[in-house]
Amino acid sequence: MSSVADLRNENASFGDERFRLLVEAIRDYAIFMLNPEGRILSWNTGAERIKGYRADEVIGKHFSIFYPEEDIRRGKTEMELEIAKREGHFEEQGWRVRKDGSQFWADVVITALRDESGRLYGFGKVTRDLTKRKLTEDMLRLSMEQLEEENKCRIEAERSAREAEVSVRELSQRLLQLQDEERRRLGRELHDSVGQLLVGAKMALGALASEKGRQNWEQQLADYGALLDLVMREVRTMSYLLYPPMLEEMGLRTAVESYLDGVRQRSRIQIDFQIAKDFGRLPRETELALFRVLQEGLTNVHRHSGSPTAQIRLRMENGEAVLEVQDQGKGAPAVDFKLGTDCIGALGVGIRGMNERVRQLGGKLEVFSSARGTTVRATVPLQTSAGKDWNASAAVSGV
Repeated sequence: MSSVADLRNENASFGDERFRLLVEAIRDYAIFMLNPEGRILSWNTGAERIKGYRADEVIGKHFSIFYPEEDIRRGKTEMELEIAKREGHFEEQGWRVRKDGSQFWADVVITALRDESGRLYGFGKVTRDLTKRKLTEDMLRLSMEQLEEENKCRIEAERSAREAEVSVRELSQRLLQLQDEERRRLGRELHDSVGQLLVGAKMALGALASEKGRQNWEQQLADYGALLDLVMREVRTMSYLLYPPMLEEMGLRTAVESYLDGVRQRSRIQIDFQIAKDFGRLPRETELALFRVLQEGLTNVHRHSGSPTAQIRLRMENGEAVLEVQDQGKGAPAVDFKLGTDCIGALGVGIRGMNERVRQLGGKLEVFSSARGTTVRATVPLQTSAGKDWNASAAVSGV
């Protein structure tokens, strides 16, 4: 009969063999042994499948062959063994290298193996390939970051839309107020100027019916003609302010020159006008927009700046029409066209209106202000129509 000790030895040997067979059969985990220096002592089927090496290719080699070059230079393998030796085990997830040079994301556990006396005789290393899970997690994280960024953009867009809505509402309200004010102003001017002149003309006609009037009819007709001239002048002035007919008939140059003559007479502001000698016609919408910018700019000079002088420059520059209205007054507040109410303060809605006119044509309006004065610059790109060249020369003349 076999002794108890023999049976125990037989069971131990059988158990060791079954464990070895079990380890070698596992395919989802790379399980192998290292000696105390980190050289490979055993190799299982999972290790071959995950890392790509056969047993005869790796037995006796240092396990650093599975690490990227950067990790090897940093002494990562020695550090891992040192931690496992000191703490009993080491765990981490990181990139490892296969035989073909490709990398995979590995979950690694290194366990220090000691005998009954506590002497270290090696390490057990278990590695699992988590590349698919890592890529999935990275894609999920990226998707979440993109979603968060899109959500931030959406919130910002909604906030901007609300601010724009408020701005448009305030601007619309202000424009309606200005429209009513303009109508009242025109009504007063028609009543006080044209209306009174027509009353005077009617009285002059009535005087012709009297005996005295018939005796002095030539003088009466001359007075009547003078009144009609005044009526025509007032009507022409109001018509010009509403829409300058000369702009459409003669072009921007002539309309500006005529308008500046009237401003000089009414305001006594000394205005210097500089324009290229061969500055030609521009598209209708561009001429009207620049003319309105000029009107509003000079209105601001007259009402707000207190400047006795103004410089008007009109030129072509790199395929763009550029208008500048400059004064030497007290300056103006900073203007931010993205905000609704800030630019409807001291300068009124006019600056905002100028900006909208220019923006609709693809241009931009800039306001530069300091203690030495203010410059309003409108830049409008010109689209070539039917092969027509809108470029003008840089020669400048004073008017």
